[in-house]
Amino acid sequence: MRDDPDTSPVLVTLPPVTVAGVADVRERVAAAARETGLSPERVNGFIIAVNEIVINAMEHGGGTAAVTMILQVGRLVVEITDTGTTPWRFLVPAQAPPPDQIHGRGLWLADKLSDDITVDTTAGRRRVRLTVNAGAE
Repeated sequence: MRDDPDTSPVLVTLPPVTVAGVADVRERVAAAARETGLSPERVNGFIIAVNEIVINAMEHGGGTAAVTMILQVGRLVVEITDTGTTPWRFLVPAQAPPPDQIHGRGLWLADKLSDDITVDTTAGRRRVRLTVNAGAE
């Protein structure tokens, strides 16, 4: 038995996500966020952030999304990747879109409900990386 806990990151790669699997992604992210030590409010916010990006990836990326979670002590990173060719806006808006605008809130919400968001559109794929830290509450 070890006296010091293993602090190595834990990598969890989920099967390709379709609409039928979105609820499972939310449940798994919630469990990982709780394990990370987030408050219930932060867990709920981060679930919304991930959900928004997964939906964007499926909508604009051919119907599926790849989701990977990286769990560390006090930190959770979720990467959502798609390989679609339909462009979608990758700039995180500084302000919420106007109420009469139908789309465009996903990245804004994800930014507000995460501690860090990065967007990468290289190598023929689109990847959004969301990070939440337990100490940033």
